[in-house]
Amino acid sequence: MRNYILRNIRRSLSLSALCVFALVMGPAAAQNAADKYPDKPIKIIVPFPPGGSTDTLGRAIAQKLQEKWGQPVLVENRPGASTLIGSTAVAKSPPDGYTLIVSVSSHTTNPAMQASMPFDTLKDFTAVSLLARAPVLAVANPNYPASNIKELLSLGKAGKIKLDYGSAGAGTMTHLTAELIKKQTGLDMTHILYKGGTPAMLDVMSGHLAMTFATLGQVQPQLKAGKLKALGISSDQRYASMPDIPTFKEQGLDVVTTEWFGLLAPAGTPPAIIAKLNAEVKQIMANPELGDRLASIELASSSAEFLNDFIKTEITRWDPVIRELKIKMN
Repeated sequence: MRNYILRNIRRSLSLSALCVFALVMGPAAAQNAADKYPDKPIKIIVPFPPGGSTDTLGRAIAQKLQEKWGQPVLVENRPGASTLIGSTAVAKSPPDGYTLIVSVSSHTTNPAMQASMPFDTLKDFTAVSLLARAPVLAVANPNYPASNIKELLSLGKAGKIKLDYGSAGAGTMTHLTAELIKKQTGLDMTHILYKGGTPAMLDVMSGHLAMTFATLGQVQPQLKAGKLKALGISSDQRYASMPDIPTFKEQGLDVVTTEWFGLLAPAGTPPAIIAKLNAEVKQIMANPELGDRLASIELASSSAEFLNDFIKTEITRWDPVIRELKIKMN
């Protein structure tokens, strides 16, 4: 009996020692992982095809991180399904800081459009930092009869112009902006779904599509070259880099929208690694050289906590709008 009791005492003491060791070493091990991070290539997923503003932003960040850390930072384009393909890949990746995503507004609009989601938008991701904001424009081929929203409304109601339009995908801010205009004006515009803003823009330039809604970063060079013309912009005031484009507001529409860009990681990524990434991203986004390269979008940064809270707020904001408009994933 005495030996039995002694064995149990020893076992209890051993378990207690292990628990204490785990409590002491757990944070130390996590910090050690952050100190070594990164010690292998990092992958940044862009959920759109190459060439758009999201891709440009992702590649600029990848380049700067690679220069700073001396490890390859690769950009992988995973377009389709209103960013769900790329987002699902990240949600199911190991939470070690080596797989990230440049997410956009559709991250917060997809839950309202889907009968079921392949991941939990709030629980399966953790924020790193806000990256940028950008207004949405309605743009058309230079030969399109309408030159602004007022003319679009007049000619459209008279049945004198085509009213099919493209967007970067169902539920993206480009799509939602168009649907808000459609709702306010009563125009019977037909949505043509694309896997990203660049393919839609190219079809407008070639004359295969009447018009498209896109972020400024996607279309600014073509606007300046005269290959596209802008019918309006969704900013609250005229945009500094394109001051000649009238806002939707000044054309009589209560439509003010902004595409946002943020860097996310899988849920469970160690806080020390998130903090290390956040510190680097803040320096990158404040770099004047990057601002010169991405003048068409408003560069920003934030704490991880701010972006996590912002995502929750955006879901709450857009959920009733999407349900009212009955926007569903095609």
